[in-house]
Amino acid sequence: MTIEIRADASPTAPVPRMLSGALDALRSGVPRVLLIGGAGAGKSTALRTLRDALESDGRRASLVHGREPDPGDFPASEVLLVDDLHLLSDERIAGLHRRTRDPAAALIVTTRPLSESSGARAVADALEQHLPAIVLGHVSRAEMLDAIAARGMTVPDGCVTGILDLTAGVSWLTWAALAQHDVRDCDGDDDHGELVRSLQASIVRRLERLDPALRARIEEACLGASDLSEPETPTTDWVLHGHAEGLLLRNGQPAPIVRRAVRAAVPMPRLIALSARSADIAQTVARAGGLCEHDDARLAAILVRHADRWGTADPVQAARLYEGAVAYGADPAVLAARRAEVLWLQGDVEGAAAVIEHDGAHAPETDSPVLADLSAGVWAERGMLAQGEAVHRLMPDRDPLTPSALLTAFGTGDAESLIQADDRPCPPTALGVSTQLLRRGLISSVSPDASEAALTDLVRSAELYTRSGHAGAICEPPAVVAANVALGLGALATAEAVLTDAIATGHSGPWARHRLLLWLAWVQVQRARPGEARDSLRRAEAAAPAFTPRSALLAHAVRVALVRRYEDTAALESAWREARGALLRVDVDAFLLHPLTELIGAAARLGDADHTAAAFDAALALTARWGSPPLWTAHLHWAGIQQGILLGRPDLVAPHAKALVVQSAHSEVAATMAKAGRVWTSVLAGSVDPEAVEEAAIGLSSIGMMWDAARLAGHGAGRATDRKVAARLLACAREIHPADGTRSLVAADDSATGTERPQAAELLSERELEIARLVLQGRTYAQIGEAIFISPRTAEHHIAHIRRRLGATSRADVLAKLRELLSEDGALAARGSDE
Repeated sequence: MTIEIRADASPTAPVPRMLSGALDALRSGVPRVLLIGGAGAGKSTALRTLRDALESDGRRASLVHGREPDPGDFPASEVLLVDDLHLLSDERIAGLHRRTRDPAAALIVTTRPLSESSGARAVADALEQHLPAIVLGHVSRAEMLDAIAARGMTVPDGCVTGILDLTAGVSWLTWAALAQHDVRDCDGDDDHGELVRSLQASIVRRLERLDPALRARIEEACLGASDLSEPETPTTDWVLHGHAEGLLLRNGQPAPIVRRAVRAAVPMPRLIALSARSADIAQTVARAGGLCEHDDARLAAILVRHADRWGTADPVQAARLYEGAVAYGADPAVLAARRAEVLWLQGDVEGAAAVIEHDGAHAPETDSPVLADLSAGVWAERGMLAQGEAVHRLMPDRDPLTPSALLTAFGTGDAESLIQADDRPCPPTALGVSTQLLRRGLISSVSPDASEAALTDLVRSAELYTRSGHAGAICEPPAVVAANVALGLGALATAEAVLTDAIATGHSGPWARHRLLLWLAWVQVQRARPGEARDSLRRAEAAAPAFTPRSALLAHAVRVALVRRYEDTAALESAWREARGALLRVDVDAFLLHPLTELIGAAARLGDADHTAAAFDAALALTARWGSPPLWTAHLHWAGIQQGILLGRPDLVAPHAKALVVQSAHSEVAATMAKAGRVWTSVLAGSVDPEAVEEAAIGLSSIGMMWDAARLAGHGAGRATDRKVAARLLACAREIHPADGTRSLVAADDSATGTERPQAAELLSERELEIARLVLQGRTYAQIGEAIFISPRTAEHHIAHIRRRLGATSRADVLAKLRELLSEDGALAARGSDE
């Protein structure tokens, strides 16, 4: 049997500490005090305490309440103590108001926080002119410890904290909890569940005595509703009324013990009705399975409807609702695809895998394509893309023209299936056209003479994929695919722009954010912007604190690249040790080729090339399935050349150098690398032609390989016998790739401030854009060199490269094309010269 305890009527309820100051004021003059507190705040106890204190001082004091004599019958010299002002009739309140007009009349009154009548408010206002109202209702830790000591109780410190946390210090709840607390119920029970159950009847009984509309609103607050409109209720402010009844805090939140008691007592029909109206309450129901002890199909269906509405907008909430539906009896197999998808969207790859493996086999056939995409995505994240491709291949009604099927096939080196797939018309939707462009761009990228057309298709595919809002499982976001092709073409500015836009627009949904940031960091490293790269890496780690094996490899590659360029050998050794473990956990696929090249170079630098040999061979074998197209293999061959150089193994250099020479006829990137490779070999053999070294370094820089370009110039400086040549090449190295990652700026006059068009950043490097602006100002090689701190000969090499990049046939043609490329407003063009 549970006994209801009224703390305000208990003779052992402690006296609030704030009364001690009031007693001094009462003894020094005419006692006039207002005590305010909600139900159970201890007002009656405080009133008796004041009466006893006054009588011990020899003062006459009378305590009246209910229907006792008219307050006007008491003489002014007698202290009149009136309990529950808010319950008195208008006539008696009027008598009290007359008494307040007599400055010699003593009066002490208690009331609830809400005073409905104007007469009651007038009495309260008059009393507060003499002494600020004493507000009761909150128990401090010190007051609770005093009460425990006064009663001779033994309560562990953890239980004191637990009771105060449960009750939020609300007086009647705190004293009732203390009275019913039994330390034997707390063994291993940190949440005081037995204490909550013992007080539940008292709390619910207090709730049941309320006006129905107010009771309903408090129930909704306890169930967590914030999305319901204000009910039609006779109360002027349900929060204040709930607070006055001791069931809500002043901010409208219920104390935890009230919330738990009310949730456990809400009848099932009421719970179902509220869950249908409120997504917030549905979330509460989903999180707290104890609200319903048995399966309930109606409640499960309601949770599924709410979860379907959340969908991709908030996958965390949707996942919780689906799991709640399963807890209330929904078929887990029927919900398998939806449950796995929302887990994928929030980045819980292994959670999605568990649902697929446990319940996916029994899912409806209509869900199989979704589950196939999810399963393929899971295997990709685990670093086993071939397993993902097998999932699609083994599907009975396989559709090879979905984004997931296209990318898993291509990622494992199977471009032939993309070419042979039925070229049926795509549906006229953003996703349909995006898929068609994705397929066409991938096919174009593996042709021997892959051009900007492939990149154009893939960039447009990524943009349309974003607009489609599709966020399903896929092995790599289309924006990353476009960025990879841009890197292969040496178009680093486009790669960065595609990734930046994708991050800003939520491309591929929440799960892809960390991957996009990792690739952005990778591109920023290549563009010699280490500060931005580290920031992007930090943002990626915040977006997905626990990387999957595939993302971990990319993150390690970024760290290795940063350390290799800007820190010492000891730091590189540490970064490589961590990356080496990540490399063992991942199978190489098409979208990991660029990070692999960095790891190949780092391993060779540290004499640990054996640990990348298998991955390197796998990468070459994968691209060989496409016919070793330059766009995808040039950087691999360059990594092979660098590996041979670092290991001092000419036999390793030769096959990769030969491959680049063969590809030179179809690829400017390969041609630039082949030329630089020949120059580098000559430098290592002791033959340093400063002009050839500068030209080769500038060429590498123009295809986004600024660090390699600086290394080439640095090697040339180190092997030059002429001090002037060495100084010249060192200056070239510093200019191409500054040690701190910053870029020098042109000190042009104010009139030369045109904004280059987007394609300018692709045709020319940042340094070449600076030089182009100076060329249009009519400056000579010497003046250009003086303006940006390079030699006139280096300026000449840059201009020669600009001419080749623009396809210009004469100086006049160079100037015309630069004007078209750089000038947006004509002011800059007017500065040019046709000399």
